[in-house]
Amino acid sequence: MELDEALDPLRRVLLERDLGGYPGTVSAAVEAARTALAGGADTPGLWELGVLSESDASEARRLLFQLEQELWPALRLPTTFEGRDRALARYCLRDLLDGRLDPLVAAERIGFELCPFDDPGSPLWPVRGWLHRADDQQEHHGGLTKELVAELHDLAARLLAGPLS
Repeated sequence: MELDEALDPLRRVLLERDLGGYPGTVSAAVEAARTALAGGADTPGLWELGVLSESDASEARRLLFQLEQELWPALRLPTTFEGRDRALARYCLRDLLDGRLDPLVAAERIGFELCPFDDPGSPLWPVRGWLHRADDQQEHHGGLTKELVAELHDLAARLLAGPLS
């Protein structure tokens, strides 16, 4: 495993942390540290985080801040809100295509949380259009059709290959 690939879970935890100020779970941060260590990264903060208990969220926050400073050049985190949102959208789209995230959950996160509400020129804007069709379909047909889910998968693949690559 290359170092950049090994740092990817930590990158994601740090991006998620910026949304709420803390990792989604301490276990996600601990697992990210272990993956980074296994991939060749070696800092004191990674070793500390890699053995942290699930109940120590405040220490996880401190260590994540420390790791961000220790590994800043290697992490290549976006420095703008737009960059962070697009990076998180890429993760959501990959999770959708890999089957790790429900289509509606992925689309709602991208369309409502990560897409600028006032920028119809955003590459994420088509996800909002898909959500409107999905809402209509759920209201009138009782759920999402396979065709509509396939449309979202096609849109995700296009976004990952194009404007979000």
